[in-house]
Amino acid sequence: MTIEELNKRKTPIVVIDKSLEKYKGKNLFPEKLAKANEVLKKIGLPKIAIK
Repeated sequence: MTIEELNKRKTPIVVIDKSLEKYKGKNLFPEKLAKANEVLKKIGLPKIAIK
């Protein structure tokens, strides 16, 4: 594809870096995750209004 064709596309082309696979399944922020889970237990998820 040419640059012009890429610029005219409505959907972006995203390239994912394969080196990020080493983080798959790992918890990088355990304290923040614990706090977020605690808040979700108390408050819950917001209701989604369906139109």
